[in-house]
Amino acid sequence: MVRSVRLRSRGRRGSGPVLTRGPALRLALVLLATAQGGCGDSETALLRGDRFWADSNYTSALAEYRLAMGQREMPEARARVAHAYIKTGQFERAREAYDRLLRDGSQYVDQAIMDYVTAARQARNRSDRYGMAVAVEAALALRPGLPLDDMAAPLARYYASTGDGDRALDFFERALGSVPPDSVPDLLFEIGELHDDRGTCEEAIGFFEAYLDRAPDAPRVDEARWHLGECAFQLGRQARQRGELEKAVEYLDKAVQLGVPQSLQDQAWFERGEAFLGQGNRDEALRSYRRVLELNRMGTGQLVERAQQRIDQIRFGRIIGR
Repeated sequence: MVRSVRLRSRGRRGSGPVLTRGPALRLALVLLATAQGGCGDSETALLRGDRFWADSNYTSALAEYRLAMGQREMPEARARVAHAYIKTGQFERAREAYDRLLRDGSQYVDQAIMDYVTAARQARNRSDRYGMAVAVEAALALRPGLPLDDMAAPLARYYASTGDGDRALDFFERALGSVPPDSVPDLLFEIGELHDDRGTCEEAIGFFEAYLDRAPDAPRVDEARWHLGECAFQLGRQARQRGELEKAVEYLDKAVQLGVPQSLQDQAWFERGEAFLGQGNRDEALRSYRRVLELNRMGTGQLVERAQQRIDQIRFGRIIGR
């Protein structure tokens, strides 16, 4: 039989009751253990987040990490929040979190860079060139010399398509140092094309010539020759107008030797004639003007008339104002 609970007082009257044996004692021990268990639960929000993360439950982990951040478990909580934002595809929030985190020190710079590069690769894999560019720029802001390997060329093409030629050229240069040798000719062509579009033909010529030298049988050889001939013509005409006749002849010789663009050949020969005439080389000038007539068998047009005038002037020994 279970004995009843008895209360007895110690000391003076009015002192509190003391539990002795029986069920009440056992109940008190249970309550004490329960209370101690509740107070001793040391699983913080940060640890709960880590447990969710280990289970690949990244959304729940992020929620716990944000709670830990609110409870001032810093900076570990903010670092986990930033990383979880990357994992859940929230790049802008991740960058904001890293910006705040890195204001207090550089302890997490490497983690931020790795996360930004991860985000860039994820964006590239889903053909999001803008997202890739934003993530790479964030990484480069922290480490300007960061190698980009296979992302440099896609980034260069992205910036070229947006009209940001300076940035495109920067990434093309990075790409040249990282792509395999068989990919270099294509990059040389693209860089030359970009320079041509920007009107920097002198630089373009060097890249198109390098392309033709490396890939003489490549599919875009004719296109490269066309760009090369056009740039040579433009540079030759500009040099003649500036009075740089030797340089003009050099460029114009290149244009007529290439024979393209065909629509500019008569003009290139005429400019060549003008340059040689300015140098006093009447034989070469005469040959150039006659070539203009040969290219225009119909014998009509303002350029033909001007070439014929030059021929007559040379033949009759009178060079009047050009």
